[in-house]
Amino acid sequence: MKFSVLMSVYSGDSPCFFDLSIESIWSKQIATPEEIVIVKDGFLPEDLESVLLKWKSIIGEKLNLVSISRNEGLGKALNIGLTQCKHELVARMDADDVAVAERFLLQLEWFSQNSSLDVVGSNAWEIDNSGRIQRIREMPTDHNDIIKTLWACPLLHPTVMFKKEKIISAGNYNPSLRRRQDYELWFRCAEMGYRFANIPQPLLKYRFDRDGHNKQTPGTAWQQGIIGYRGCESVAKSLNVQVPILNKYACFVPFFRSLLPRRLQNFMYDKLSPFDPRSRTRLD
Repeated sequence: MKFSVLMSVYSGDSPCFFDLSIESIWSKQIATPEEIVIVKDGFLPEDLESVLLKWKSIIGEKLNLVSISRNEGLGKALNIGLTQCKHELVARMDADDVAVAERFLLQLEWFSQNSSLDVVGSNAWEIDNSGRIQRIREMPTDHNDIIKTLWACPLLHPTVMFKKEKIISAGNYNPSLRRRQDYELWFRCAEMGYRFANIPQPLLKYRFDRDGHNKQTPGTAWQQGIIGYRGCESVAKSLNVQVPILNKYACFVPFFRSLLPRRLQNFMYDKLSPFDPRSRTRLD
């Protein structure tokens, strides 16, 4: 089965991480993509352009570079890139993560064995900036469990492979959102009856900054809460399922956490982790 890989890169990305990311999807995979579509989201400094020049010389025509004149954000960049993808199956990848060798092979097998699936993600290793594995992030695997936990975003965006036309039919990514574009998209996909799954093994090394939640402003955290609350309401209505009121209100936890001093944010994050359906097991 042929498939595309869709990525976006912007000026704030690390050239070193970006280089490792492309290497993992082109040189390290058992199943190699037929094409890689990379959207240049605005001006890129010379060191990032050098990474692209290097891989263009290696990959050739199978590396499709798409340029946007100014930084528009991930949602719009992915919308533009998705229209350039030639194949029905499209794998997402971020510019700082590393795909394990069997990632694409296993995802293709899952689509081949179950044609009703529309979006397939996986578990992931959390790694630090030096590449050391810190935790395993385990996601709900069954479709029904994923639907029940949509409020917690049970699909890790850079792990997913999806059917291109289904995502476009759902309205694609919301270009007005600077963050949580995937979170909002999964709710719309669920409303349309799309089928989800997560492969129960880590297929991505996900570069995770433990203090990343501290960088979220109250404004973006409030927007995330609204997305989650309204998404739960819409899914409950369209699929005729019960969504506990506690789950709806849990969507606003990041907002209340964002109002705290950084030290207390970390404390709250750790204390609430056991209640997160996306379990994180530390590997010490």
